[in-house]
Amino acid sequence: MLDIKNFTKVTLEKLKKFNTGDQLELLTYKKDRKIIIMKTDYSKFHIIEDGFEYNEFKNIDIKNLEKILKKLKKIEFPRSNKFFLKIINKKDSNEQISFKLI
Repeated sequence: MLDIKNFTKVTLEKLKKFNTGDQLELLTYKKDRKIIIMKTDYSKFHIIEDGFEYNEFKNIDIKNLEKILKKLKKIEFPRSNKFFLKIINKKDSNEQISFKLI
């Protein structure tokens, strides 16, 4: 569990280290709402908002990603103090998927 004050900072730091095909899930404390961010290209991301609203944002660059994250934080995490961060790594060789919950 992470503090909501570091929502965009931690998310962007983790995404910079990602390989193409990796995913990041941001979940509320109750895990009933989430934001999924997938790295599709070297500097492009696909965002899925699945909670209060359902939206998809495709081919987002890192500058627009930060703006969208701030908006989504207000919509999906309005009264949250903590959030979960789940990293899903896709390994191309065997198509195995591993994940880590922070």
